[in-house]
Amino acid sequence: MKLSSILLPAVAIGLAAIGGTDAQQNQPACSSVYTRKELLSLTASEWNLYKAILTAMQRDGWFQWFAYLHRTWFGQIHGHSQFFPFHRRFVHEWERVGRQYNGAFAQPYWDEMRDYRTPASSQVLTSNWVGGNGQGANFCVQNGLQAGWTMTYPNSHCFSRNFRNNGNPTSWYSPEYISSFVQTSANMAAFRPGIEFSLHGIVHLDIGGEMSQPTSPNDWIFMLHHANLDRLWWQWQNNGHMWAMDGPNADGSPISIDSSISYFNEPIRSVMQLGYGNMCFQYASNPIRRRDLDTTAESRLINKLPQDMLTKWFPDMAKEMVGAPPPPMLPQLAAGKSIPYPGTLSDAWIQMHGYKAADVRKVEATARSFVDDMKKAGYTSN
Repeated sequence: MKLSSILLPAVAIGLAAIGGTDAQQNQPACSSVYTRKELLSLTASEWNLYKAILTAMQRDGWFQWFAYLHRTWFGQIHGHSQFFPFHRRFVHEWERVGRQYNGAFAQPYWDEMRDYRTPASSQVLTSNWVGGNGQGANFCVQNGLQAGWTMTYPNSHCFSRNFRNNGNPTSWYSPEYISSFVQTSANMAAFRPGIEFSLHGIVHLDIGGEMSQPTSPNDWIFMLHHANLDRLWWQWQNNGHMWAMDGPNADGSPISIDSSISYFNEPIRSVMQLGYGNMCFQYASNPIRRRDLDTTAESRLINKLPQDMLTKWFPDMAKEMVGAPPPPMLPQLAAGKSIPYPGTLSDAWIQMHGYKAADVRKVEATARSFVDDMKKAGYTSN
């Protein structure tokens, strides 16, 4: 069995996702689909164009408008199942505005799992891209895309970031853990808190400044971050959950695909399937590979993890190995490192969102248990 066969080919997945067999789909297929790329894969000309578009959007008040919307609807779009559909529609609306400036614009995403060990050293957070930590008493950002910008909502202030842990945030969530979570989440009521209370929160909180406030769309990292979270949702949808929408709505009632998206007053079903209706985009990362692991990482997992542990954390991978010949011994690989524990959310962050602390700490405990099991098995990664 080739390890590459563990990953569904992008074309096959794309056809499955955009096929006409879903009885739930009542919108026309898109006549064309544009691609959201990972930020660092943009060409120099693409990045220069995007910077010009984003600068014009700041000039014309769009950063202010989206920060206002997010703050106004903050309590209705976090802590329940509105989280994913609202933010898919929200980022798409932002993208729609950008495409009015130039039709070549497609909101990129930041693959934050790539940078999970030492987030502050990410190339994304350098002067050539979105810039780094703020400086001075007000933590004003002096380099990158938004260097020296004055934000006007909720008041006039310098554009700021304040990296947690004295400018050196602790580790985020590994691609192995996120891949495991995509495989083990049975429904939206499990998937949503598992992402919202982990990768979602830690990136917001560790970047700090604008990102740690309800007005977080003041920082373009917000759009990069939520495009990535949307990409993960899309991967999960393509893992047998295309129309899964359950759990509580903002008012506590059961949510469904026919519930309205907060603020937009459109049915959730209208954003559920990329390639239909107005959701005429796809993701460059394998439009829709089920997992975010390269073949080296998957090889390590298959060789290192005992069957019971593989079944517990990577059930899809375990099923695919049933009946297959034993995997070959790994060739010499560069020495890896143990996966570190991810950072945790602060009490203040939990309170600001109205989360139940016990629910958040349960998600964090599961992530630590995952790390413990990987260490027990002797698994290392790059």
